[in-house]
Amino acid sequence: MWSTFLTTLRINLREKSSLFWLFCFPILLSTMFLGMFGNLDATYEVTTMRFAVVADDAYCGADGTRRLLDAMQRAPIRPAACTADSNAPAADTTSAGGVDLRDLLELTAVDDEASATALINADDDVRGFIAVDDAGLPHMTISRATVANANDAMGSPGLPVSLSILNGAFGLFNRQTLTVEQIMRTDPAALADPVFQTAARDTPGFTRQVRLTNFKPDEGARYYYALLAMTALMAMTFAVTTVCSTQANLSALGMRRSLAPLTRFRQLMGGFLASWLCTFCSLIVALLYIRFVCRISFGGRWAATLLAIVVASFTANALGTLLGSLPKLSAGAKVGLTTAFSCALSLLSGLYGSGAMALSDWIQRHAPVVAAVNPTQQVTNLFYDILYYDSYVPFFRTVGVLLTMAVLALALATVFLRRQRYAHL
Repeated sequence: MWSTFLTTLRINLREKSSLFWLFCFPILLSTMFLGMFGNLDATYEVTTMRFAVVADDAYCGADGTRRLLDAMQRAPIRPAACTADSNAPAADTTSAGGVDLRDLLELTAVDDEASATALINADDDVRGFIAVDDAGLPHMTISRATVANANDAMGSPGLPVSLSILNGAFGLFNRQTLTVEQIMRTDPAALADPVFQTAARDTPGFTRQVRLTNFKPDEGARYYYALLAMTALMAMTFAVTTVCSTQANLSALGMRRSLAPLTRFRQLMGGFLASWLCTFCSLIVALLYIRFVCRISFGGRWAATLLAIVVASFTANALGTLLGSLPKLSAGAKVGLTTAFSCALSLLSGLYGSGAMALSDWIQRHAPVVAAVNPTQQVTNLFYDILYYDSYVPFFRTVGVLLTMAVLALALATVFLRRQRYAHL
């Protein structure tokens, strides 16, 4: 059995097509995913935006607006048109979530709105301009190029979020200013109330960050997990080739092995262990590349991650053994069936883009039985369970499902292999 193990291991590692599809292809596809989804996190980061500000009399007289804009700049500007700059401290632009907005704006002072309009039309890097009305309230105007860039999925990451933050800050400032002015007209005595003064200065928090999962969700991680599942099922070809090499009606090697003094069980066991090791190595290579090159986290639970790789590779080889034992099929047909099987099931686990992910989500919600019997979905769930759940119960539940699949596949393969007889060769 040891000689069979070593021989099968050498055969698997010398097969160029297997080396490409199981070692090189996952790396190539992961690199493509990195180019496609690498900037998803940057989409939610605050970026510095260049804006023009109309430094007219209204702007110079609006101390509150100027303090607000100063607080959004690392180096506040001091327009020459404003002879009396305010010495009051800048407003606090640190949100409730701890995000510092002092790098949100980079302002350029212009004389009037006509100059600001000409500037944003001539320079696409200037996102828009800010003007102050006679009431001292700021208003934002953005350029057509900025609108197109913000609506472009391949445009500047973080721009839509930064524009939304700036618009929200102006809206909140204007509402608070108008509310205070209305109270001053209707009930001036309220301004002497310290409770009212505190409430007027405070910025209400409408949202708070709550983490419901063990690890911060990563939108692109699910594609990499589905890729690992596809790699595991593509590795079924190792087991299929191993089983076919023991069948006398499929190759000359099978004829010679059928006459060898070594029992078929030992031949199959040595080949199965060698294929299991090759599958494990291919998944380890893909996992290390995804983790350290593509920067996709597995929750820091390395023991559970290695167990997931062991279970996934074992299940894949058990299913490959079943496909290899199917009677009345040639070796080429069995390998082709393996490829079609893994590609089709990878569609249901969401590997092929957002549409496939939507289909996978729909199946898990409306047809959970289909998802439960899909090995690629269950392998994908292994890594989901590690990353997102605080408890290991969902992970071990998925491990149990995969091991059940493996046991059933090996049992059926045993039935098929025991009943094979050859009238002639």
